[in-house]
Amino acid sequence: MQRRHFLIHLSRALAACSALPGAAHAALRPGRSTRLHLQDCRIAGSQYYDCLAVLPDLRPGDRLQLRRQPDNPHDPRAVEVLWHDRKLGYLPRLDNAAAASLLDRAHDLRGEILAIDDPKEEWEPVRLRVWAHDQSSKA
Repeated sequence: MQRRHFLIHLSRALAACSALPGAAHAALRPGRSTRLHLQDCRIAGSQYYDCLAVLPDLRPGDRLQLRRQPDNPHDPRAVEVLWHDRKLGYLPRLDNAAAASLLDRAHDLRGEILAIDDPKEEWEPVRLRVWAHDQSSKA
């Protein structure tokens, strides 16, 4: 990873971590929910899980569940990506530090499919967006 890309990801992660306590205060105002854009990335390892099997059923805008897998032998910060309880893959290892840390601290993180590329053209065809939600958010 180039230094510039690393610094961009690091600054986003640090901004997300510092913004979340303020989001909790915003939740105290009635009728107001807060969500913070944490990152955009591709689902890593999709060729090894159910992603290609369910690819025809996936649509941009579909919600994705993010779940920590701290006992993963290959990555102690592993975050699984699931769609209707089907494992699609993981957040990329180079981009999962902020999400793993937030999930470890019981923050509500959600994923959403941004786009689906042709699997013949792209090794990891599903792009997703990760959102951090405040505890009272209904979105």
